[in-house]
Amino acid sequence: MKYGKVDKSDLEMKVYPADSSAAAVVLCNYGYFDSNRLQFVHQMRIKILKEEGKDRGSFSVPAGEKTNVKGQTVNLEKGVPVVTKLDRSGIFIERITRNYYQARVAFPNVKVGSVIDVEFYFQGLPSYWSFQETIPVKWSELILEENSYFSFKKNFTGYIPMAEASSDRWVAKDVPAFKTEPYVNNITNYLSRMNIEISSVHIPGYLYEDFSTSWADVAKKLMKDDNFGGLLSQISLFPNTLAKDIKNTSSSPEEKMSKAYEAIRKIKWNNDESVWASNTGLSYAFNKQIGNTADINLNLILLLRKLDIDANPLVLSTRDNGQIPPFSVSLQRLNYVIAHVAIGDKTYLLDATDENLALGDVPERTINGKGLLVRKDDSFEWIDLTPRKKNKQISILNLKFTPDGRLKGDWSKSYFDYAALRHRISYKKYNSQDEYLKSLESKYNGLSIDNFSMANLDSLQLPVKEEYTVTLKNKITKTNNQIFVQPVLFDSYSENPLKAAERVYPVDFTTATEKTFIFYLEIPEGYAVEQLPKNIKMTLPQSTASLQMMSSLNENKVQVLFKLLINKPVFYQPEYPDLKAFFDELVKKEAEMLILKKV
Repeated sequence: MKYGKVDKSDLEMKVYPADSSAAAVVLCNYGYFDSNRLQFVHQMRIKILKEEGKDRGSFSVPAGEKTNVKGQTVNLEKGVPVVTKLDRSGIFIERITRNYYQARVAFPNVKVGSVIDVEFYFQGLPSYWSFQETIPVKWSELILEENSYFSFKKNFTGYIPMAEASSDRWVAKDVPAFKTEPYVNNITNYLSRMNIEISSVHIPGYLYEDFSTSWADVAKKLMKDDNFGGLLSQISLFPNTLAKDIKNTSSSPEEKMSKAYEAIRKIKWNNDESVWASNTGLSYAFNKQIGNTADINLNLILLLRKLDIDANPLVLSTRDNGQIPPFSVSLQRLNYVIAHVAIGDKTYLLDATDENLALGDVPERTINGKGLLVRKDDSFEWIDLTPRKKNKQISILNLKFTPDGRLKGDWSKSYFDYAALRHRISYKKYNSQDEYLKSLESKYNGLSIDNFSMANLDSLQLPVKEEYTVTLKNKITKTNNQIFVQPVLFDSYSENPLKAAERVYPVDFTTATEKTFIFYLEIPEGYAVEQLPKNIKMTLPQSTASLQMMSSLNENKVQVLFKLLINKPVFYQPEYPDLKAFFDELVKKEAEMLILKKV
């Protein structure tokens, strides 16, 4: 591939032969590191084949702080190639972490049939090279020339084998599109790609710098850094008044921790995820009441230490940033910090960035494998980030028939733990209670809400509770002699979300799940129960998931109990067949009918 020279055959292509369903295809993705100039050149060419592929006209790639970009969109108009140059207004160089940048480009005049042609070049190396995308890749090639002035580490991940591979050149050909499925943590964890990180730089007479080669090195560098560990040594600078007030009004370490957490939560998060505190310092964030994740949670650690509580930073990579396996040492991939607190034999993970988080919970964006706990003495420990709490929800419907053939009654919902967190975040996005209720009536066809009340929305340690009076239409099927009612009326699976016959990457639910639905129905006069949903109790090996459905008749009232438990958040490849079969049965049971007959 040479930038600027697009083959007419590529412009004329209507369908990618290897995948006729493809909305776009990467024709060529070429990267070359010139060891003499210490410069990386990245060329890419993309063909747009369908309307839904036009979003490929905007994308991001790893880059350097100073990256030169040139690009063009080429369209075939009346048999003649027409070029539209990429304007500077469509180029953005963004800093992701301290040493990690990306170039974001937005191409003009992108249509079905367009070919996008782009070249990036910058000093240094990209943080990664992707051989696979969510669209097919015809050719991807990476060349990394060795250099005597610095060394770098290469870690390959993914499931696609290389067509050619040597010590400095890797080629992937005809790579299929990565097919996304439900319950994937972050697709970058599973795409075939090379992660690249500089180990050391040695230019005789000018510079020697040894980068992190072990997690022990990472821990030491963090604790010596002026924007991380150097700030945690400044405990004497933290406002004494706040610490004294908390000490004087607390009777236990747990109470001090709770009050410290509430005090620091007043600092508003600016939506910047970072391990490093802002250059303005922790005091500035505390006084101005705004800062990034490190500003907030390092302030929390300082205050807790001021209160004689054992608190240390726990650094991690968020779900959006991708997992970091313990064997893949990388300081630049860390992008978040929370507080790890030990009181007696109990430990707590605290994140003061979210107004909806209860004490001891962490946001779902941080639930991503393991985090690195860094102590004052530079020692470190890997901490499992799997939450102890669940996504737990209980729903109870108590209904009876109305003369006009509808269902009417009471509906109560209780949200616990991560279900409560999600619900609080979701509810607060609405401008009013009326707007929220209208969205529910729109979501659940046939639902009409007559009365509503909510409790504990701002009491973060308690479950959110909702009470409704509802009327439901179009929820029964009536014949001359029978009435059919589906007891699991809301939030059921209409189909199995796990569609692939095989799956090589994990199924990730983020948290464990507990869903309980209880249905009561008063039998109308002149009818009797002909068929109840069949009772079932099904459990996967090692009790990783279970399903229970119990139906009973008590005088003139039917009760159906439905309970789903997914007892661990991540299921791996060997467990997939059983999990898929489990969801097949789940879909069937949620669709089962209660049948009443005339007597």
